[in-house]
Amino acid sequence: MACGGGARTIDRGPASLDPRRVAAGSQRVLRGLPGEVGGILRRHWFAALLPAAILGAGADVVFLVRHDLVAEIVVGLVLVIGFELYVGYAELIVAADRGTGVRPPITTMLWRALPLTPALVLASVEAVTIPLLATGLLIIPGLWLLTRWSLFAPAIVHEKLGPISSLRRSSALVRGFFWAVALTVSLSVLIEHAVIHASAHEAEPLLGSVALGLIAAGLITALVSAPAAFTISVVYERLAGDVHAGEDSGSTHPRSEERPAERSAHA
Repeated sequence: MACGGGARTIDRGPASLDPRRVAAGSQRVLRGLPGEVGGILRRHWFAALLPAAILGAGADVVFLVRHDLVAEIVVGLVLVIGFELYVGYAELIVAADRGTGVRPPITTMLWRALPLTPALVLASVEAVTIPLLATGLLIIPGLWLLTRWSLFAPAIVHEKLGPISSLRRSSALVRGFFWAVALTVSLSVLIEHAVIHASAHEAEPLLGSVALGLIAAGLITALVSAPAAFTISVVYERLAGDVHAGEDSGSTHPRSEERPAERSAHA
């Protein structure tokens, strides 16, 4: 059993490759996933969409300052950190959704996610950046790497693992469930990156206004980043033992298909 300050999960070791167990496991990953992700987004839409929209506008700023190399590098680095902060923050939204009581304010969850961000940034370089670059050259190896390491973020947030250990943990969880994870997590990540890239480069030229371009890029990013982050969290949850911890260290709460409406609170 792996236990961190924020979550406790059952480490079952490598998954069996027996075809019947693989089929059952894939069904467990895929069954009802869109509805569950949509339910989390519906209950916490404001907390999920607002930070993502700000990041989307920031991605458009990178395009606007493309003629200034120093500014482009600075804004790009800030965005890398910001997006990984958002990934950790989204994991905490799901953890709060599984727990009891009212969801903490946005600022509280961002503050809790901040110490996890360095590990998330380091792990994302290997788990996301390198596979995406490899996908552009050799599609199959890139997708394979992206899928095997796609669950590193929840492993860091909920099991308090380091960057390298989180990649190993992700690989162990994905083993035996590769195609189910590829069709859910990897596909959502690829769509998210493609949409953010396209909106950052095309929104302002199409709309003919810097302000409208920033707004459009922010809205589009919010609509893809939040579902992608929640998909990663729920798939991890299903493969790691269906538990998230609440605010109290060491406590666990079973996953449920639907939480009472009163559990959702706006910041």
